[in-house]
Amino acid sequence: MRNLRPGAARRLLCLVASLWMAAASGRAMAAGKRTGAQKGGAVVSGQVALAGKGAAREAVVTLEGEKKAAPMAKAVVDQRDKTFLPHVSVVTRGTTVQFPNNDTVFHNVFAYFNAKKFDLGMYPRGATKRVTFDKPGLVALLCNVHSEMSAYIVVVDTPYYAITDRQGHFRIGNVAPGTYTLRVWHESGAALTQSFTVKAEDTALNLTLARK
Repeated sequence: MRNLRPGAARRLLCLVASLWMAAASGRAMAAGKRTGAQKGGAVVSGQVALAGKGAAREAVVTLEGEKKAAPMAKAVVDQRDKTFLPHVSVVTRGTTVQFPNNDTVFHNVFAYFNAKKFDLGMYPRGATKRVTFDKPGLVALLCNVHSEMSAYIVVVDTPYYAITDRQGHFRIGNVAPGTYTLRVWHESGAALTQSFTVKAEDTALNLTLARK
């Protein structure tokens, strides 16, 4: 700094000090996040497979315990190209789901199975209908106009749930230690129910489903 003017030297020193403080703050925030994640609960992750068939795509994994989930602020099952999107959804009990018709044709959405039964009737492109799901369980969606359309909504009463990806992987974060009922559902009819204890550390599971 010998060749710098006094004012320039002071500005350089201030810049170096600011950068050092920002870096220290960033390290502190990162450490806080790591600590917070540990305090928030464990991560339960793993992979789900179908017996003799490989990865179970779009399987629903839930951990049911004493803690109940609040209704979701927003949930949507769209209709495009004569397809329900997404094909598999999870919503918490009390959630109102929107069913917009963004297709070029009329649809008639109806549902059956143990959690909810309804028939929304025929409605055109641009219209949206809504249904509140107040009972845990499975809902199977169909369209009276297009027999090839189908989808599923799994209504849960827990904040701990996940849907597997294409390789059957899932991840449920911030799970409080305790004993839970672990449930896995797949549209093929394969399922799994067992007791599972979550400890303070993260856990990885390999689960295989079989039809009952």
